[in-house]
Order: sequence, then structure tokens, then C-alpha cells
Amino acid sequence: MKVICVQENLSKALSVVNRAVATRSSLPVLANILVATENSMLKLSATNMEISTTVLIGCKVESEGAVTIPARQMTELVSQLGAEPVELSLDEDTLELAIAGGSYRSTLKGITAEDFPSVPAADAGTSLKIAPGFLKEMIDLTVVAAATDDSRPVLAGVCLTIKPDEIVFAAADGYRLAVKHLEADTGVDSDVQVIIPRSSMLEISRILADLEEEVELIISAQNTHVIFRVGNTEVVSLLVEGQFPNHEQLVPSDHQTRIVVSTEEMVKASRIAAIFARGGSNVIRVQTGGEEAGPNQIVVSSRSADLGENTGQVEAMVEGDDTFIAFNARFLGDCLSIVNAEEIEILLSGATSPGLLRPRDDLTYSHVIMPMHMVR
Repeated sequence: MKVICVQENLSKALSVVNRAVATRSSLPVLANILVATENSMLKLSATNMEISTTVLIGCKVESEGAVTIPARQMTELVSQLGAEPVELSLDEDTLELAIAGGSYRSTLKGITAEDFPSVPAADAGTSLKIAPGFLKEMIDLTVVAAATDDSRPVLAGVCLTIKPDEIVFAAADGYRLAVKHLEADTGVDSDVQVIIPRSSMLEISRILADLEEEVELIISAQNTHVIFRVGNTEVVSLLVEGQFPNHEQLVPSDHQTRIVVSTEEMVKASRIAAIFARGGSNVIRVQTGGEEAGPNQIVVSSRSADLGENTGQVEAMVEGDDTFIAFNARFLGDCLSIVNAEEIEILLSGATSPGLLRPRDDLTYSHVIMPMHMVR
């Protein structure tokens, strides 16, 4: 194999696929990136057996070939080269890849491409196309609520439901739930539901940040994996087996108190309160009415036996009964940090019922947080 690439394109492609490389594996080849020629282009692939990422880049192919090269070293090396074209030359006998750019020439020892796991191909199944901006928004608004451990695998992912007239993303970890709806003519006749691992969703979001082309989403006929294809980049992820909870029943349908508050002011009050919450039980309390909160105010407070206490009065529109609720500081902060709206709506039904947060006048997104129990 001998190819000549633009250094910037090669470096960007390596950084994308490098994130799919296995960090801990008994198979040495999983710490490598597959470097191969395909259809007069250079193909770079990496996998950790849960997610596989492939990027094709344009190049001058002088001879065909394939090999796997240590991912971290190749990525770091190419990123340090100058703007001159990079030449990759493979010695088929020794499996050594020579990397030459400008006045620098290096050689990395590889492993045969035959040992690299095959990436599942797209087969006949459910498919649709979606704008990258909409897809990234749906991922970012929901993945934050997915569980970060595998004790309950179905909660360690994002549930994707494709209906004839809409796409729904949902995630929950047992303490919070995030649901986002998008109206769309999907072309399906009946509902299709799968669970995509949290790590795969985070990777898709990172990739979409730099891309503007339409995304093709394909679910395999056997519901074993999902493929995201955009431009010359393809990400294949295994799906989580199991049944996701009925999230539609978990979103409160009524409330006793409605609060409309500036998102910016609520973020500020919560961040200040979190300083004190971290020294205690990590609780932030939101209160309406009482001696501290005026008719057009809410009080955001926290306390720590060792550190002290904090109280913030925030201007707000309040309707309904006076109430208070205690939120986990991290969960509240996560929700507020991803809501892209000038005002946020908080719907409450007392101290022991879940709180519903969403952008004002936007019924397509719901973020439910279970309360923390404390004495008023």
C-alpha cells in the first residue's frame, strides 16, 4: 500500500476514529486503527466491539493494501506533522507502515488487517434521514439523563422510538427522565423502538458538531445494531437488549404550581447554591411563598453544616399553590445547562412528587427530576 494524503484531512479523520478505540482489551488489534484503501480512498476504522467508526478520506492511491496501526501513536504523530502532504507506505512483509511528512519520516509496526473485527454492514431494515442539527439537539437533551453504570443495561442508553409521524428520544437513570419529540414523516407503518448505548450517543453528538450533511440512520432488520452515516463518516453501534420503561407514563400530566423563570437567572442561582450543596447532602431547595419569597419570586437555597448556607431570591412568575421541593444539585444543574431557551417552566405538585422542567411554551421536551426528601 502506498497513498498520499492531505495532512489536515488525515489528522481530523484519525482523531474521529481514535475515540472508538478500545481502551482496555485482551485483543491487541483493538488498540489499533485499520488503515486500508477502498474505492480509490483511504479508509480508517476503529472499534471497541460496542461501537465502530469508519471515515473515508480522499487521497492519491498508488498501490492497494491494508494494515492495523497503533491508534494513539499514529494519531499523535500525524497531528504533529506540518501542512505538507503525508505519504503512507506499507511493507507487506514486515507490516511496518512508513509515515513521511515534510522533513520527518517515521515507521510504526502494525498487525495484519485480517485480525481486525469486521464492521457490520447495513442490511434491509428501518431507515430514515434527519438533519444533523435536529439529531444532535435530541441527543444532547436526553443523553444527560442516561445511567452511567451498567447495573441496569436498559437505562445505560437512549431509547429511540420511530413512529409514523414523529421521532422520540428518551433516557432515564431511575432518578430523572428526559424526553424529546420531533415531528417527522418517518415512512414507517408501525412503531420501532431500540436502545442505543449512552457512549455511542455521546460519540455521535461529537461527530455531528462539525458536520452539516444530512444523517442517514439505519436500524438493522434483526434490531442488533444501528448505523449513523453522514458524508464519508459511518458509526455502527450495537443495540442494548431489553425493554425500556414506558416513559410516557412517567411524565407528570398535571401540576399544582407553575413557575416561569429566566433560564440565565436560574442557572446563576443554582450554580451559587451548588457550592454550598456540595458540602452537605448535595441538595438545592426551590421554594415559592413563605416569608422569604415574595409574590413574584422564588427562593433557591442550600446549606451545609460545615460550610454554611446560601439563599438566592429570583424574579419569577408563579401560579398556583405555595410549595417547595428539594432537587439533587447535579441533576438540576445538568438540566439547566442544556435547555436552550430564554425562560424555563417548572411544574410542581408538592415536595414528594417529581418536578417537570422544560422550555417555556415548548411541549416537545420534558425533563423530570425526582425530589429528594427533607424536612421543611
